[in-house]
Amino acid sequence: MDDEMTQSLNPVIDKLEDIFDKANAYFYHGNLKRPVITVSPDTANAYGWCTAWKAWADKEDAKIDEGYYEINICSEYLSRPIEQVIGTLLHEMVHLYNLQEGIQDTSRGGKYHNKKFKAVAEAHGLTIEKDEKYGWTKTSLNEDGKKFLQSLGDFKFDLFRKKIPKIGKAASKQSSRKYVCPVCGAIIRATKEVHVICADCNEEFEEDV
Repeated sequence: MDDEMTQSLNPVIDKLEDIFDKANAYFYHGNLKRPVITVSPDTANAYGWCTAWKAWADKEDAKIDEGYYEINICSEYLSRPIEQVIGTLLHEMVHLYNLQEGIQDTSRGGKYHNKKFKAVAEAHGLTIEKDEKYGWTKTSLNEDGKKFLQSLGDFKFDLFRKKIPKIGKAASKQSSRKYVCPVCGAIIRATKEVHVICADCNEEFEEDV
């Protein structure tokens, strides 16, 4: 009979909301405005995200600057070790803080994390390392983050979404390659591998795959 019990995401979201509130108090003195916390499939090749706009509102005619940001934890990755899931939540809370404070912490459509993100993140429970494509985004808990995790007690998320199996033929390779400047976001295209420096930023263009 137990195998036929109806499962629900409510306990997962309740737990994430509780962790958010505790992290808000621990790292931000309760100054973050609570977002709408969601759990949904990965559509952005990411463990989670914080929307750059107030995606949720209390009324249909709300203005663009009214409402609530969204923090989403991608459902396929709830099965990761709990310190990694908490690291993702803290990572997205950094974005939320920067949005509230008017700090531009990304470029290239929100994909490339700059040193401003790194600085704020490392002041709020995280260690950040550089990814060649996405900038200062590789996230793990620092000693303060580990101390916060210990304060939550021993738990894990028992429900997660399985990844969709890959079906059919692989997509054909594109005839051209897209390269993006990691600083200003300028784009160039080439039919083969190239190494080009952006004259404005003095940074090498990175292939966008």
